[in-house]
Amino acid sequence: MARLLYLLVGLFVGLSHQTCSTDEDCSLNGVCAKGGVCQCDPAWTGTDCGVLDIRPAKRNGGYNLTPEGTSSWCSKIIQDPKENDLYHLFASEFTHGCGLDYWAPYSRIIRAESRTGPAGPYKFAAEVVGTFAHNPTVVYSPADKEWLLYYIGCPTNVTDTCQSMSFTCGPGNDVNGESGVSVLSSSDLRKWTFKGQVMQGDNTSDWDADLTNPTAFPLYSSSCGRAESTTDGGHCPGHTAAMLLVYRGCPINCGGSELINVAFSESGYEGPYKKIESQPIFDDANEDPFVWRDKRGNFHMLLHSLEPDGGFGWGPQVGRHAYARNYTGPWTFGNRTLAFSTYVQYDDGLVTQFNRRERPELYFSNDGQMTPLLLSTGVQEQNSGQSYSLIVPLGDAGVKAQGQS
Repeated sequence: MARLLYLLVGLFVGLSHQTCSTDEDCSLNGVCAKGGVCQCDPAWTGTDCGVLDIRPAKRNGGYNLTPEGTSSWCSKIIQDPKENDLYHLFASEFTHGCGLDYWAPYSRIIRAESRTGPAGPYKFAAEVVGTFAHNPTVVYSPADKEWLLYYIGCPTNVTDTCQSMSFTCGPGNDVNGESGVSVLSSSDLRKWTFKGQVMQGDNTSDWDADLTNPTAFPLYSSSCGRAESTTDGGHCPGHTAAMLLVYRGCPINCGGSELINVAFSESGYEGPYKKIESQPIFDDANEDPFVWRDKRGNFHMLLHSLEPDGGFGWGPQVGRHAYARNYTGPWTFGNRTLAFSTYVQYDDGLVTQFNRRERPELYFSNDGQMTPLLLSTGVQEQNSGQSYSLIVPLGDAGVKAQGQS
């Protein structure tokens, strides 16, 4: 009971009251209303609107094949553009019955399907990329009229039994192949074409020599406004093919702090990508960024925090939020309240504290309001080597979306 109280009160409501004077005080997830109180957007709560309004998850939702001995990690939900009752989930899945500790080199990228709503449960449909392929995220590019799948990895043969191995997919890491970002394109979410590696790390002493964890957002817009400004001082490209790409960097072979940076391609998703800054956009250690732009044109990230009470099974403080008026920054790292924790309540009333909860991705409304409806993460239970993809609803709209059948 004490742990549940900590979840519902300590994490989601906040332990102290505060007033606002600007929308930044509301994490750009709401507006500072009359009286100096944050009026939060749907799916957000807390005194600074920095806490996801997480509701109980479906017990049998998500993508979970651990009863069959198959582990997965992370997930991206996409509604089929032609069949409204069909939802696709792109995830990392580990071959040969290997658990999370053997993500490299046993990870492959798969597509699963659900016809019972975006929260699942999902069933395996097809392999998209074989070993080694990991960390998929999918976006639609209106400029190209194509779906794009960003990931890390390269073709790698694996043994039939789970064994660690040293290999490389490019400069920056010769231990587990994580460095470097590749992209696929598709017109139907089923057949994918490899377009090449679009960003690489390097073998220097730079803080981001090891370059991984991609998340992308197309900057295409049918109208001009603050959000469409580019790095050339405010020019609005309108129907641009420009692509934003956020990544995690760390020293070669990840022998140091894991930090976040933003890159930008003005000519399209195949690059070249230019880093917005030579240094990390904030000093806090994080990985697994997920980036989006809200209905007011502000930019946001969800992140897996590597703080002392979070990280890789160190504690419950795993989910953080960052925000900026423009993707060029300055970015503010939200350390006042926790976006999400390792605690999850289910619709049967039970609460689980996971050992690990990482790789956050959001599923949004399709009404142009960019309302977050669902949060998907990779989870690992206590005292288990297996993992799976968990989906939870956000706010009243998320509960309604989860209940689709």
